[in-house]
Amino acid sequence: MRMMLCQKESNYIRLKRAKMDKSMFEKIKTLGIGAFGEVCLARKVDTCALYAMKTLRKKDVLLRNQVAHVKAERDILAEADNEWVVRLYYSFQDKDNLYFVMDYIPGGDMMSLLIRMGIFQEDLAQFYIAELTCAVESVHKMGFIHRDIKPDNILIDRDGHIKLTDFGLCTGFRWTHDSKYYQS
Repeated sequence: MRMMLCQKESNYIRLKRAKMDKSMFEKIKTLGIGAFGEVCLARKVDTCALYAMKTLRKKDVLLRNQVAHVKAERDILAEADNEWVVRLYYSFQDKDNLYFVMDYIPGGDMMSLLIRMGIFQEDLAQFYIAELTCAVESVHKMGFIHRDIKPDNILIDRDGHIKLTDFGLCTGFRWTHDSKYYQS
């Protein structure tokens, strides 16, 4: 266990020192478009690993007074280390944009699944409600409230389990997650 934690810390420190920029990623396709930017499927050039890369336009974030929400979203993604929240691998910025490089979840979102299936059978609905309860509880244990739980923000992994995403409206229980904290 100690060896695993030391390796994890070493990898974290190495990644933290690395200077990232968007040229390290090749855009494959757009996965979704939002109010402040887009999420695309991207391949890391040196490893060929696939990620979901969220690009936020700084200009729009500033114009709509969303700096606190973006900082809080980055914090929760960085802090989360569990099976229920999409994992953040890298975050960086350039002159115009902010970038969050996260797990690519190939199963899509629950809204797409609902559209395809029309209606969930009772046992599947119970399964997803149980998983959603565990996911929301894990976010609460980290001291955050998601505030935007909807089928579009619930992703389905390749094994059929859920992961929460899009923490742009989240707020916190703790003073460090208070939006006033992020205003400074």
